[in-house]
Amino acid sequence: MKRIVCGLLPLVVLLMSLHQRNKESTVEQWAVYELVLEGPTAGNPFLEVELEATFKKGQESLVIPGFYDGQGTYRVRFSPPSQGRWTYQTKSNAPKLTNKKGTFRCVPPTGTNHGPVRIVNTYYLQYADGTPYYGVGTTAYQWTSVKQSIQAKTLATLAQAPFNKIRMCVFPKSYQYGNKSEPWMYPYKREGTQNDFSQPNYEFFQNFEKRVAQLSEMGIQADVILFHPYDSWGYCNMGKELNEQYVRTMIARLSAYRNVWWSLANEWDEPKIKTAIDWEGIGALLQKEDPHQRLRGIHNWYDSEDHFYDHSRPWVTHVSTQTAQYYNAIKWRERYQKPLLFDEMRYEGDVPSGWGNLKGQDMASYFWMAGLSGGYPTHGDTFVNDADDATEVRWWAKGGTLVGESPERIRYFRSIMEQAPVSEMTPAFTALGEPKKLATNLHVFAKPGAYYLAYVAEAGQPVEVNLSGNAPYKMEIIDTWAMKITEQTTVKPGRFTYKTTMPYTAFRFTRE
Repeated sequence: MKRIVCGLLPLVVLLMSLHQRNKESTVEQWAVYELVLEGPTAGNPFLEVELEATFKKGQESLVIPGFYDGQGTYRVRFSPPSQGRWTYQTKSNAPKLTNKKGTFRCVPPTGTNHGPVRIVNTYYLQYADGTPYYGVGTTAYQWTSVKQSIQAKTLATLAQAPFNKIRMCVFPKSYQYGNKSEPWMYPYKREGTQNDFSQPNYEFFQNFEKRVAQLSEMGIQADVILFHPYDSWGYCNMGKELNEQYVRTMIARLSAYRNVWWSLANEWDEPKIKTAIDWEGIGALLQKEDPHQRLRGIHNWYDSEDHFYDHSRPWVTHVSTQTAQYYNAIKWRERYQKPLLFDEMRYEGDVPSGWGNLKGQDMASYFWMAGLSGGYPTHGDTFVNDADDATEVRWWAKGGTLVGESPERIRYFRSIMEQAPVSEMTPAFTALGEPKKLATNLHVFAKPGAYYLAYVAEAGQPVEVNLSGNAPYKMEIIDTWAMKITEQTTVKPGRFTYKTTMPYTAFRFTRE
């Protein structure tokens, strides 16, 4: 009998082990594992309680910062970079929060979970699993600071729009063209005109991260703008210590979401914030303390290169620009050796300011110029839309709904680019007139011997493309505004010439 019992013991232990394994929580690779703990509420936990957790799997070890989320709740958010069994252990200056241990199993990603966007071949972007990513951006600066009904309409619009990246501020914005309204909630406790930066309004930040998570579900990258100068509440003048505390809080709250990018500023060199914020210190902090190492950029004020930040800095992962100088794109790519994003290149709309009154044809055309320059373009729309009856809402600032004519043409552009081997292509530029006259510039984007795209905006322009190799090419002429192929034929390799007969003409050459 003893022999039977002894023989059964290993089986019992195995079954108990399997049962425990089945009880382990699971999370997809690159999704968010959230550890929720109850802890002290006395004093000011936001300032006084420190919390972190070390996550380990084999030789992998990552220290993840935690944060206080109000009402005695503490959270640690971690995005596992690899599959398998992970363990964790917390560390805190609060005894109730320290030495908490646990395990979970990271399982394969499903559906549209391709991981975070990463850099490939120096100048390009792709998902962590190797799936191509071609960034087609839009702008709605303070869409998470307006009333909830407008936020809901923004999400509904994005679900049907062609964009897979959005630039968005954490803090509310005060500006002309309908941007003088108060936010739906202040980020910090505020009495009259006085802020208490030691007392966050947790609901404000919870709403922001909820919106980031919803964007992730839609496959949209959230380019999170940490600071900006269009501020009548004092958020751009918190001072060095509070700025760093705020950025650390944002890392703890948001870094685990795979769609997050960090944009240190909208218009870093605008006089109100140029020297008020330690940009180098904030950039180095993000590089050092973000455990998930999300992409980092910093956006300039006016569109000339003398307003650029030094994008060669090691903490800058990509060149974020406000400019429409596509004729300089190749120079900037070569200088910085990083992906080039045209994060602001004027907007479609009807405001008096020159940055916001492009025609739809020009907005769509700029996408082709930026894309075939080897960069990634960004849209904006300044028309008043119908998202709210009581306040003035324009997409570029508050979101809501889209009015302009360019989005469907941008969708068509994206479809063309997603068919191309973008990460293997190289841009070329020819000025057919004065380079600053954008419509007469010829942009060619090619994988020599295999795939060529060419674009010129103005009719009557001479196009020349050198098609290498010995085999013939299938040639398509595309009316990019009408979104259709108008001519298709076979052409010989070598020097191809053509004079455009319509505006907004693109060419595609592929090996037959």
